[in-house]
Amino acid sequence: NPGLEPSVGVFIDGVYRPRAGAAINDLLSIERVEVIRGPQSTLFGRNTPAGVVSFITKEPEFEFGGDAELTVGNYGQFVAKGTITGPLTDTETLAFRLDATTHTNDGYLENVSPVGQIDQVNNRDRQNFRAQLMWLPTDRTEVRLIGDYGTIDENCCAAPFGYYDPIDQGAILALGGTALPADPFDERIAVNGLVNTQLDTSGVSLQVDHEF
Repeated sequence: NPGLEPSVGVFIDGVYRPRAGAAINDLLSIERVEVIRGPQSTLFGRNTPAGVVSFITKEPEFEFGGDAELTVGNYGQFVAKGTITGPLTDTETLAFRLDATTHTNDGYLENVSPVGQIDQVNNRDRQNFRAQLMWLPTDRTEVRLIGDYGTIDENCCAAPFGYYDPIDQGAILALGGTALPADPFDERIAVNGLVNTQLDTSGVSLQVDHEF
């Protein structure tokens, strides 16, 4: 349930995501993913009785560089990803990193309900942006400022029936619903309501590390 606090805490660069749905999006510049068995309440807080999944992204670098990736597929799929990093001063004390992703494709399930509010289901429409600034005021201190924004607006998720219980099928028909053949590969569903997923996330974090 995306509205409940999970028993496995999800952290992105040390920042807790209080809802599981807030962790759904594309991330770039991943350095590593740590899967830690729980409970981890001492280090990560009270919402980690079963453990932690921690995503660590790459820090800004003091040498210009970047990566880009473009994917085109069937069902109108279009995926573009890019990252760029480099210094902002000549003294190697200030550096930045910018990440951006977009992922769109048409739905691959047809909604045949005569009173359906949508025609296609299981599409993709999500974007994610992330900016980092790293400052090294001394040899012992590192300051890392991160800002991120993500948006999802998709008609997801649904699947064709693979089996009907006779009583349930009778109830669907008695209530005026549409019962399609029980075929998981039919690529058709009948939904008279919305299956929309809308999610906007944004945040700013500041991390200061000092070696005493």
